[in-house]
Amino acid sequence: MTLHTAEEIIPTLRELGCRDIAHYGIRSFCDYITDDARKHEPDFYADLKRLELATTARPPYMHTARLFQLTARKPS
Repeated sequence: MTLHTAEEIIPTLRELGCRDIAHYGIRSFCDYITDDARKHEPDFYADLKRLELATTARPPYMHTARLFQLTARKPS
């Protein structure tokens, strides 16, 4: 399996005519918290979820996230 960064894939999407390309980070904080028991506490989890959603498309968090997602539109 070959792993690629978003920065490697975005130019290819542009070459294919895609537009409205957006880059999102997934699991920017959750995977770095080693105390898994805290993640099961409702208040802590709610705060963690809010933090993840608030930073998903913001640098530098989208670049330091464990995973990423790209979305794009291809003209018909």
